[in-house]
Amino acid sequence: MAADFPSPSALETGENDDVYKKTRDRMLPSSSRNALVVVVGEFCGTFMFLLLSFIGAQTAIVNNSPGGSNPNATLLPFSLLYIASSFGTALAANVWIFYRVSGGMFNPAVTLGLTLVGAVTPLRALVIVPAQLAASIAASAAVMGLLPGPLRVANSLSNGTNIAQGLFLEMFLTTQLVLAVYFLAVEKHRATYLAPIGIGISVFIAHMAGTNYTGTSVNPARSFGPAVLTGFKSYHWIYWLGPFAGALVAFIVYSLLKWLDYRTANPGQDDDDIERTIIMPLRNDPQYETETQRIAAGTDEPSTPAALKDQNEQ
Repeated sequence: MAADFPSPSALETGENDDVYKKTRDRMLPSSSRNALVVVVGEFCGTFMFLLLSFIGAQTAIVNNSPGGSNPNATLLPFSLLYIASSFGTALAANVWIFYRVSGGMFNPAVTLGLTLVGAVTPLRALVIVPAQLAASIAASAAVMGLLPGPLRVANSLSNGTNIAQGLFLEMFLTTQLVLAVYFLAVEKHRATYLAPIGIGISVFIAHMAGTNYTGTSVNPARSFGPAVLTGFKSYHWIYWLGPFAGALVAFIVYSLLKWLDYRTANPGQDDDDIERTIIMPLRNDPQYETETQRIAAGTDEPSTPAALKDQNEQ
């Protein structure tokens, strides 16, 4: 085995750059290696996202009421902003880090949404979701061990919110998130590299809107880890069904707009290849300019370009 690896001097000159690749491929087939990369990436990304988010949420909840004596008290505006910022920024940062590794999903509902549009294969999704759930448990345990006091970040209904209300709140909040993933990350455009910011903002808004009512899950993994350590509530299922239903609603909206070819309705926004091939040739046609002028002038009769007039006169 030692003979397979190049010397440091060979690495510097790049003479044997493929030696490591050949050795690695013999030890681990590419399909297995890719699956392992995705699992490790999703576990690490989900762990860091939820670790930082839970620490922020725990800090806000403990300081929301005197001595943290009432963890179920209505969140004050500053505490709500603190929690929303923790989840939104932690997600944006880690999606940016792990986007090229595993796709940066960190959420079974997002994974379902990407599976529905064919961006993730069903087999790979079955591997990814357990990694996300395991990472959530690990992050919850880490917060429990790192911070004093009991873990207070489990999702729960509050302020008189009933189960049906909580279910539909989670559905619509998740719809917002998955639509952001579809249009900012799945749809390639010149601002795709900024997708993590938009996705993080969607999570921020979801927490601002829903945390005082459902605790804001929009992510079954986010709810699962703390529940494993603190106990499952009788309505825990809404934190699975709601986000999955939201992913399905987002898929329906996205599919409808794709079927209608939404890119031609408001051209020029992204100047992507589709617009260049469909819209720009029309704009370069003399008839396009003539008709535009006719419509602006309010003329009823269609205009005929000068070149066509000359041909008709001849």
